[in-house]
Amino acid sequence: MGHDASVDERLDAVHELWSTYRERGAEPAILLLDPEVEFVAHDGRAYRGRDGVRRFFAEFEERGERFMASPYTFEPHDPDLLVIGHRRIASDDGLRGDYLFFVHSFRDGRVARIAAYTNKAEALADITARGGT
Repeated sequence: MGHDASVDERLDAVHELWSTYRERGAEPAILLLDPEVEFVAHDGRAYRGRDGVRRFFAEFEERGERFMASPYTFEPHDPDLLVIGHRRIASDDGLRGDYLFFVHSFRDGRVARIAAYTNKAEALADITARGGT
């Protein structure tokens, strides 16, 4: 799925990814990602491959925290898809959260890159810098 994928195909892939994460957890969702996925956290740290994404979630558990994210809006921005959502981190100290903007990029029918940003302008700049609209 790159520039040739229809918007519907990209939306379907991202909806399935987020629905699986919400209903079944991180591991089943990770298996839907491209094996060489790149995940870029909102602080700029990059995690490579499915094991890297597992490491992202494990870091929260190691600190006694639980990471949760929920999508609100899905916006096509060729060739990517922008998901506007909310992340929450639960710990013994309570719950904290932020709105995040997740850029989803595709390869061969799977999400191959997810980059998180704290504002929409940065997310759109990422899409544009990589050749999108």
